[in-house]
Amino acid sequence: MEYTKDLILNVKMKEVKHKIGSKTTWTSSVWNSVKKHKGGVVAIVGLSIFIIIDIILLTSFVNLLTKI
Repeated sequence: MEYTKDLILNVKMKEVKHKIGSKTTWTSSVWNSVKKHKGGVVAIVGLSIFIIIDIILLTSFVNLLTKI
């Protein structure tokens, strides 16, 4: 009965992949998450670069003001 219902409704069972013997390292999991979330990674890297540039410019401006 269940088998016939599955055939009629085209229900496919989820296949389980066994990963015996294959371990994922932390670097491969980080790399996979970077590949998966490219936009977020680009935004975070760009924001970090702009923050570093801003800090450098502010410190040089403060140093310039102290010399006057």
